[in-house]
Amino acid sequence: MGFKRLFGIGDPDQAIEVDTQILGPVYPGGDVKGEVLLRGGSRDTPIDAVYLRMTVRYTNYNGEECDYEFDSCCARPSGFTLRKGKEQRLTFCERLPWETPVSELGGRALGVVLSVKSRLRRDWNDEGADVDNDLLHISALPLHEAVLEAFAEEGYYCDSAYVVGSYIPEVEQRHGFHQSFVLTDRSPGPGRPEQLEVVFHTNVVGALVHVRRAAPDERAWDRKPPVRRFPAAHHEVGHVSWRPQVRKALEELVLIDGR
Repeated sequence: MGFKRLFGIGDPDQAIEVDTQILGPVYPGGDVKGEVLLRGGSRDTPIDAVYLRMTVRYTNYNGEECDYEFDSCCARPSGFTLRKGKEQRLTFCERLPWETPVSELGGRALGVVLSVKSRLRRDWNDEGADVDNDLLHISALPLHEAVLEAFAEEGYYCDSAYVVGSYIPEVEQRHGFHQSFVLTDRSPGPGRPEQLEVVFHTNVVGALVHVRRAAPDERAWDRKPPVRRFPAAHHEVGHVSWRPQVRKALEELVLIDGR
């Protein structure tokens, strides 16, 4: 991949090059692994640590885009001197939260932007500086794909996804955001919603799947249309069809709209 960023620490003679590489594939609830390659300048440079911060781009209540840091780790080794002109290879491995958004579904980009930001610090008194920024590609879980395939069998196909800075009521949640998959009806009929939003609240067991008529311009959860839910477990993938649950949720949404 090659070095991508020249980083000078106070003195041009101390300039070092930094390149962070992600070793995929990466899934929610799985490990993100990678390497940080450092190349020394014309002087020895003390390195206290290189920190990796995982962020996701989301939209807040005001419609402004922000970066949310949902995990972090430290590359190893730390506390060493980078010799002039020499290369040092650091490694990192961090288990991601199950709530981590996904950026790819079936190899197709969804429009969700996740990043790994590398921050280098010389000593304890140094606040550090961002020295590299790499896109983080998170693939959908088999559970995501299986449930969304059940929607596709009912005529609703996933076009995109977005992340909003809002909690889901009445669920246990580590982070103040959630991801909505936007599904479009390819088999329109009387009373059928034109678009759906599907939210997976995922954990180690499976997911609670939330389904509602789409309202992507409304950011607050409790201001969106009514939601219907059903559970899905990881171990059920390949053994259970969620088409009946999907069909029931769609029928209930139509009844709600008809009241």
